[in-house]
Amino acid sequence: MEEKKFNSGKAWLVVIIAILAQVTFAIGLMKVPANMVLIMNGFGVDPVAAGNLMNFNGIVALIIALPAGMIMQKLGARNVLIGALAITIIGNFLGVFAGTDNFGLLLASRAVEGFGYGMQVVTAPQLISEWFPAQLRGLPNGISSIWFGIGQLIILNVAPLLPGVQEGVFLGSWWFTIICMIVLLVLVVIFVKSPPAAENQLELEEKPADAKKVSIVAGLASPTTWLILFVFFLFGYVNSAFASFYPTYLMQDFGMDMAGANGMTSVATIAMLISGIVGGFILNKVKVTKRPVYLLILSVLVGIMGLAMFNIPDAAMLMPFCIVFGFILQLFPGAAYSVAPEAAASPETVPTTMGVLGIGQNFSGVFGTLITSLFMVNMGNSWQAATIPNGIFMVLGVVCAAIMIPLMKKQYVKFKITEE
Repeated sequence: MEEKKFNSGKAWLVVIIAILAQVTFAIGLMKVPANMVLIMNGFGVDPVAAGNLMNFNGIVALIIALPAGMIMQKLGARNVLIGALAITIIGNFLGVFAGTDNFGLLLASRAVEGFGYGMQVVTAPQLISEWFPAQLRGLPNGISSIWFGIGQLIILNVAPLLPGVQEGVFLGSWWFTIICMIVLLVLVVIFVKSPPAAENQLELEEKPADAKKVSIVAGLASPTTWLILFVFFLFGYVNSAFASFYPTYLMQDFGMDMAGANGMTSVATIAMLISGIVGGFILNKVKVTKRPVYLLILSVLVGIMGLAMFNIPDAAMLMPFCIVFGFILQLFPGAAYSVAPEAAASPETVPTTMGVLGIGQNFSGVFGTLITSLFMVNMGNSWQAATIPNGIFMVLGVVCAAIMIPLMKKQYVKFKITEE
């Protein structure tokens, strides 16, 4: 087998900039929950209508996620990321033009943003898989997993400080997103690229004995590719429900103001940031072939957190819960993305598997926002009722994670990955 070359400095530079670019997408997505009450009051809409600002984004992101993986297979992660940033910047400018009196145009602008958001989800994991060998992907995948948390933390705490908030105007968050994205677009153009063939870790992985050119359709036929989608659905659903509505839940059920609710939600986000880095070190200690078992354990814990999040009986329990919730939740995506490359039909179809994983993330994001708001509004404006579906999705995620364990054993044999 060809000797594997690994350029640590270049790999980290590319991956860190790609992750920072993803942070700007999280800022753009989460500017709506950060200003949810202002939007509801300004337009006179309920949580279901306001939640559509997340759903429109998520639906388009869901539609584009798989094609994004296929496009990336042809054009590369760098070009997909550049296109995603440019499209999302345009979407944010449309949001600015919508102002505070055109809810229809604001919805349309979120759909445009969703196009870019759906494209970018698969880029950093793909770059990590290209630049880092399998046994070293744990830490970068762990760090990559906190991109959403970093963006959420930034916008939750910056939004209340931006011009116009005291007057009930939320558009400062749109301008803030535009500025951040333009800066990262420039950095991506200058620094981010796929490695040369001699350093591309996916190309250097030992191919199965029966390796041959595999089509995208064949890549979609891999059972483990689809199982990991359903496992990721559980995480994405819980994360979406929390990210979209937790500040609103705190304001309505505990009487907090905007700054206080966003600040308490940020406690979970800070725990996520710590967890993402700690989780990376944990992954590097967990043998590659044991990571599906680790993913199963995390699926159970994430399900329990989902059942508890809108059922906090006392304000004194909010901070401890947010810490535990954030830490457990953020261990999950890094583990999932570290399993995904070997869940593919072959190294050539890893981008397609990443695209399928993006579908799981975006699909669950839409459902997390939509179903949570529907249950809340239609069951007596009860946030507690909004957790009822979580039990169903917990069972789905845990069962799929359990089924993956024996199937992934066969995948590791196929990819000639053994216990280190």
